[in-house]
Amino acid sequence: MTDPLFQRGIQYQQYRPTYPPSLFQWLANCCRDASQARALDLGCGTGQAARALEPHFKRVIGADISLKQLQAAPASKTHFLACQAHQLPLAANSVALITVAQAFHWFEQEGFFTEAERCLRPGGVLALISYGLCEVEGLGALIRDFHDSLLARWWPAERTRVVSGYAGTEHHWPALPFPDDAITRQWSATDMLGYLDTWSALVNARKAGEDPLGEFRETLLTAWGEQQRTVRWPLRVKAWRKP
Repeated sequence: MTDPLFQRGIQYQQYRPTYPPSLFQWLANCCRDASQARALDLGCGTGQAARALEPHFKRVIGADISLKQLQAAPASKTHFLACQAHQLPLAANSVALITVAQAFHWFEQEGFFTEAERCLRPGGVLALISYGLCEVEGLGALIRDFHDSLLARWWPAERTRVVSGYAGTEHHWPALPFPDDAITRQWSATDMLGYLDTWSALVNARKAGEDPLGEFRETLLTAWGEQQRTVRWPLRVKAWRKP
């Protein structure tokens, strides 16, 4: 039988939207001598953001607390570590960039910021990356209603932080303003159902013996139709430079 955590890693790899190349070019531009430096992607999951950093940095490290997620990552040049964000097995002043993509809300945050300050070299960049709730061309508030209504009681409290783009999260280092950007995809209804199936609220509901996605499936298929539709997620980055 397939390990459910490993299978969840495969689903993430297959259905979660990838970030635009412009994001990683901007991050590299923020880092001095990026091509000769190391980057660390924390909470990397199956390594989606880590792999996108590879063309820009000499070495990329992906770290996650879930060994099953790391085992589901495709082969790449990224070096993976199973560890916690507040206990990093890295030397002081050893990385030029630390990214956290869609995972910061799960961290022990005071300990994470302490470790980030220790591991980043002077002039290094810390970036918290997130994307908000998606909008689908021609479907109005259908996905938002599913997110906010049918799934409301199954979302962990931390969900509100990532949907808001970590609003209110500040750091004492100088901030780096991120230009407006978005993730866009041309998706079928099947693609969307696969993506929705990765949402943590559905994991929680199924543990309790309920399946809200099963209830929503026919509604989505009927509204979507046979065509592909444009799906858009607002991309948000809170970034700071270590003095």
